[in-house]
Amino acid sequence: MNKKEISVKKIKLGALLYKTRNELKIKQTTLQQEGIISQSHLSKIENGEMNISAILLYELAKRYGKDIEFFLKDL
Repeated sequence: MNKKEISVKKIKLGALLYKTRNELKIKQTTLQQEGIISQSHLSKIENGEMNISAILLYELAKRYGKDIEFFLKDL
């Protein structure tokens, strides 16, 4: 997989995380207050600027009431 393919996957995953969070009406600051992730870190992930670790993806999926596969199946 080349850099362009990885970049596209980061953007798609970030967009899905953003969409899911907004559908659930969860604010970035709420996740920060819960100690899951800082607002700035989440913003960078959702904008496709930063990779997400498997552990963090698992934690967000759990918080959003989704299976981790929900976020990975269409990448």
